[in-house]
Amino acid sequence: MGKGNIKVLITILICWLILENATRTKAFINTQPMKLTDEASIENVMKSLTIDEKVQLVIGAGYPGPNGVAGSTRSIPRLGIPSIILSDGPAGVRIGGLFAGAPPRIATAFPIPSLLSATWDVKQMQKMAKAMGMEAREYGVDVLLAPGENIQRDPLGGRNFEYYSEDPFLTGSMATEFIRTVQETGVGTSIKHYAANNQETNRTKINAVVPKRALREIYLPAFEMAVKQAKPWTVMSAYNAVNGVFATQNRTILTDILRDEWGFNGLVMSDWWAVKNPVAALEAGNDLIMPGDYRGPLPMPELGKELYTKASAPSPELLKAAIQDGILSKEALDSSVRNMLKLIIKTPTFKGEYKNVDYQTKTALSKKTAKEGARVNREVAPEGMVLLKNEKKSLPFKGVKKIGVAGENAVVDLAQSKLGIIIGGGGSAKVNVDPKNVVSLVQGLKNADYAVVDSVNGKKVIEGLSKNDAVNLAKNTDIGLVFIGRQSTEGADRPDMSMKPEEIQLIKDLSEAYHAEGKKLVVVLNIGAPIEVANWSDYADSILLAWQPGQEGGNAIADVLSGKVNPSGKLPVTFPVKYSDVPSYGNFPGDTINNVVHYTEGIYVGYRFYDTKKINPAYPFGHGLSYTDFAFSNLKLSSAKYLLSKNEPLSISMDVTNIGPVAGKEVVQLYIHDQNSKLDRPFKELKGFKKIFLKPGQTKKVTFTIDKRALSAFDDKLNKWIAEPGKFTVLIGSSSQDIKQEAEFMGVGKDVN
Repeated sequence: MGKGNIKVLITILICWLILENATRTKAFINTQPMKLTDEASIENVMKSLTIDEKVQLVIGAGYPGPNGVAGSTRSIPRLGIPSIILSDGPAGVRIGGLFAGAPPRIATAFPIPSLLSATWDVKQMQKMAKAMGMEAREYGVDVLLAPGENIQRDPLGGRNFEYYSEDPFLTGSMATEFIRTVQETGVGTSIKHYAANNQETNRTKINAVVPKRALREIYLPAFEMAVKQAKPWTVMSAYNAVNGVFATQNRTILTDILRDEWGFNGLVMSDWWAVKNPVAALEAGNDLIMPGDYRGPLPMPELGKELYTKASAPSPELLKAAIQDGILSKEALDSSVRNMLKLIIKTPTFKGEYKNVDYQTKTALSKKTAKEGARVNREVAPEGMVLLKNEKKSLPFKGVKKIGVAGENAVVDLAQSKLGIIIGGGGSAKVNVDPKNVVSLVQGLKNADYAVVDSVNGKKVIEGLSKNDAVNLAKNTDIGLVFIGRQSTEGADRPDMSMKPEEIQLIKDLSEAYHAEGKKLVVVLNIGAPIEVANWSDYADSILLAWQPGQEGGNAIADVLSGKVNPSGKLPVTFPVKYSDVPSYGNFPGDTINNVVHYTEGIYVGYRFYDTKKINPAYPFGHGLSYTDFAFSNLKLSSAKYLLSKNEPLSISMDVTNIGPVAGKEVVQLYIHDQNSKLDRPFKELKGFKKIFLKPGQTKKVTFTIDKRALSAFDDKLNKWIAEPGKFTVLIGSSSQDIKQEAEFMGVGKDVN
């Protein structure tokens, strides 16, 4: 063989070796699993996942989660898929403690959501949500299980304190800002409990029978607003059934409405132990079944045992068998897995931001973060306190140096778990706090340099006080204060709205004693939901609704009473005269034997009912007094006609002037009245609000814009929102029943959807 041929042969051999090596390298690469790196990698990761891995990803990793969190997801290390952390959080980050299998992790107990809603101020929500997001990051949390967007249908609802309002527009507005702000810190949110979860009695079994129109106009709009405007990472499906189908497996609300109609592209997770049928849940669009494995003790042991001792218990093995038997479609499973991966890549854990978080030893916030949480709590809480009554300007305190404080609720006794104030509600919203960080009412007043007298003849001034002791207290103090408290908790609805006879007697006796001395009596309500006030309010000169204001509550209350902060809170819920006036009266909590509750009041919830039916409440929706006064004038509309064929904004403006002696804030509320609707409609509906600050004598122009949706009602026969032609009235006021200015415009043409 010649030298030339040898060279050619060698060249061919080298080329063959190079090509063979490249082929083998490519084959090797193709057989290696693609790790999760970003959204673009998801489809390749899907191809690398086995059935066993997929069914593990859609079931939580068990309760309690690592180091006492509410839950976590399962990891697939070979594919770069980490476990992510889910934490309770409606009123502060809640980790560890009771039922959590780990020591309590101390965080800031912020004001309850009802108080936040009573600020009617998204700026206050931003402050609180940012602080909460930063605390979540310190504890390595990926998703906060909040906010709660359920409507306060009935004042006895056990979790009303976790929710925002009886009105969907106010609820949606506040929740949307919470979601936006928390997620700006890099932590996700989970809006809950979707949907119609409006009671605690039999909550895991109850079938909420809700008329379609009521569902669309009252119970879904807040979720819709949040999904469209804030884009929450996750949605939590509820325990209850909605019109006969459990929410966790209700395709109508999870897929048809949430995804197809509203465009939600995040993950749907179940409430804890809510899934009765895991296959049906996945097929309906519930992506993640929480919390996973049964690990006692549990907050709801009977529910856990009921679900996890049955053959249908949600487990990876059951789902794998369902796939193999053709009961669960591969498409449904893959859809849920994709949604899981889309969630995971957003999280701080996936991004490597929590590498330095020591979960096991960290039980307290850094001093800087804790200080900021307390500061925000102190600043925000007074903004949501509502001055219900203020006869003869009894507040703020004038010439007051010594305060007589009465009521069992004001007593501090740590051995009996009495903090001298109720800072928040119970259940999954109860934040672990250091009692040393809780400012009681008495301590708050002392911090404001008032002398406090809460004992007479060596006895605490509480219910059962003798008239002689009442007289002595009134003679030796400048003003009287009665502190009334009510607990609220997840897992139980309240038994009634009533005041205790001994509480009323205490208020009456002190009222008579102080008035005999020419002095005033103030009642402060430390509650999470309405109570009856009509049968005792005449005894009080002033009534301040302080809600459950968080760990800085005592300081915050003192700020309002002293006048350091001018109260500007407005009621996000109606206070009825008596419980029998409530629109859901007789249909709450429903038939507890057959586990069904009928929402017979339909769209007439809260002020929609009272204002339309002309039933006077004790205090109306939107009510709240100030230490100053405001005048409304010069209401103008951008047009006298609104073309229904278009969806162009209508501009509404007016002037507001502070005509009182001190600076203050006013909430300007916009309601719409449809004069000619063929559909039955409430007399007025809230469609806008703005909170403004005004110095004495100052005037500001307030401008709103409304669109066609603000004029629309849901036609359940047509199954769509419609705006009818006819005359509409714009109502501007400082409460739903204190309307200051009105103007009319015509809706003309035909609504084209």
